[in-house]
Amino acid sequence: MIKNYLKVAWRNLANQKVLTSINVFGLSVGIACFILFLLYSVNELSFDRFHKNGKDIYRVYESTKATSSSGNTVSTAMPLGPTLKKDFPDVVNYIRIKQLPIESFMRIKNSNIHGVNLTFADPQVFSVFTFPLKYGNPLTALKGLNDLVITESKANELFGTANVIGKTVQIKLENNFQPFVIAGVAEDLPANSSIRFDVMGSFAFFQTTQFGKMFNNWYTTAFGTYIQLRPGGKLPNDAQRLARFHQTYSPGDKTQPPMTYALQPLRSIHTNADLNDASVMESIDPKTIWIILSIAAGILIIACINFTTLAIGRSAGR
Repeated sequence: MIKNYLKVAWRNLANQKVLTSINVFGLSVGIACFILFLLYSVNELSFDRFHKNGKDIYRVYESTKATSSSGNTVSTAMPLGPTLKKDFPDVVNYIRIKQLPIESFMRIKNSNIHGVNLTFADPQVFSVFTFPLKYGNPLTALKGLNDLVITESKANELFGTANVIGKTVQIKLENNFQPFVIAGVAEDLPANSSIRFDVMGSFAFFQTTQFGKMFNNWYTTAFGTYIQLRPGGKLPNDAQRLARFHQTYSPGDKTQPPMTYALQPLRSIHTNADLNDASVMESIDPKTIWIILSIAAGILIIACINFTTLAIGRSAGR
């Protein structure tokens, strides 16, 4: 019975090749567009959800108490992270991240010089965030002052192999080449990671540089600060404690609108266009995602209506 139905359907389709082609092509394009738009939207909404501690990680930013969000900034002071951990029992750990604004020069074997994007972070970065190391120990990879962690793809690009543990390179900082030892090779970062890096050095080394010494105060805001809270921590909703903390360490200019610290969940960084940071992947407005999903749904509905209309027309002809 079913075999006969299939034969009849195939004959009907073969007798009307033009209409069949239009019908099948239209529906296929509609479904394909819907799937592509859906996959794009799902990827945008999945940013930073691969971190095991993701629900307890927050980015600290300075916020104006005015109604406009234009006064908010994610650039914070160098002492902020350690002081938060010292003053708040809810804070388990902190990470300070500084990406150099210009490309650095790396020299390999005293001859080959390559441009690299250099980032500095606290050694506990691989304990707080889930950036697995293919080679090296995540607990000690950045403990040494001159330690480096490099991504697998960057290691292959520079050395032709991924296992480069123990190799020595030189990076030009403050007009001089400084020696560094590769202590870890990180797996390539997922495409849906807001935080990006190719070559990462210890934040302790940055603190020894001229710029690091100049920036080690509460008045220079040039660093990204992330904290990990204890599960169920109430600090993100305790605006009064954060305001008192800001008043204690960063009183600011009384002629300007009052400022405070606030916490942004790691998983909402990519979908919050109000807080932009050059050291992370560019964020996207959630409205854009919903517009794309609406367009995808509209294309699929139009394709289905077109398919149904042509099918009814063919049945009427028969």
